[in-house]
Amino acid sequence: MKININHIGFFAKQVLDRPERALVSGIASRGIYLQPKNDWTLYLSQENFCGPLTLNLEDESARLNKINAGCVVQYNPQEINFPDDNITISLEGSNIWHPPQIDKEYKFLPEHLDSIHSHINQITPENPYLPLLSKNPENIPGVAVIGERILNFQNSLITGNLERISEGAIKLLGLGPGLTPLGDDFLLGVLLTLNRWGHVLSIPQSKAQKDKPISYPSHLVNNLNQIILENTQLKTTRISSALLACAVEGAADERLLKVLDGLCCGEEITQNDVRNLLRWGNSSGITVLAGIITVLNS
Repeated sequence: MKININHIGFFAKQVLDRPERALVSGIASRGIYLQPKNDWTLYLSQENFCGPLTLNLEDESARLNKINAGCVVQYNPQEINFPDDNITISLEGSNIWHPPQIDKEYKFLPEHLDSIHSHINQITPENPYLPLLSKNPENIPGVAVIGERILNFQNSLITGNLERISEGAIKLLGLGPGLTPLGDDFLLGVLLTLNRWGHVLSIPQSKAQKDKPISYPSHLVNNLNQIILENTQLKTTRISSALLACAVEGAADERLLKVLDGLCCGEEITQNDVRNLLRWGNSSGITVLAGIITVLNS
């Protein structure tokens, strides 16, 4: 059986250009995670949303639902093979996806955050992760300290203290269960916003120097990127490590970019945009949003 791919994320293309064997490391409701031994995690998706490590299938295939975790995968720049299931996925003729370039002026409007809250309340009125979006984030069942650690990180980001920011990030890294823990999802939102829009954002160095803003890129982003990437292998999952590495490049699933870039450009975020964001994982989408809001409100 042969299946075709429509789009390949630019990070995924780099992985595929380094032929190796992989294992099916996870099964999601709409896709499959492929984990090479010494490379970034790939995501084989039956959805249309593109991402840096995503390979989008041209058509849905019921055969893929029979693939089990732990199965061996072989790949090269031309195809991906599941030898035990007699499935070949062709990569030839696929489009390489890159995140859109930022070509609009920064016009963040805080009132658009109120609109997003309203949309979430309409879509999932009892969402247990909604408190993460508040100014005083509460603890979430199953992750008792997440609210406190997010609040501490938010306060350190406002002050611009590099040591406190680094300590706060490390305490969030790997926090929570799942393929992508809650703490990682929050940091993904932070890194994505800083690396994609940090060139137009600034923070006061201290309360005594509010008239001398320090730009995020030169003073903070590189340090935070380095701290998080240095600690991912010891503190979190390989899937999270891969996604955080993409965020350092200002890249992520286009559902996340749609909301982030829309907010930064002052565009109205539609209910459909929010619904798509919430569908990026069980709790990942809304927790990434919490990270985005943390930076925009700093």
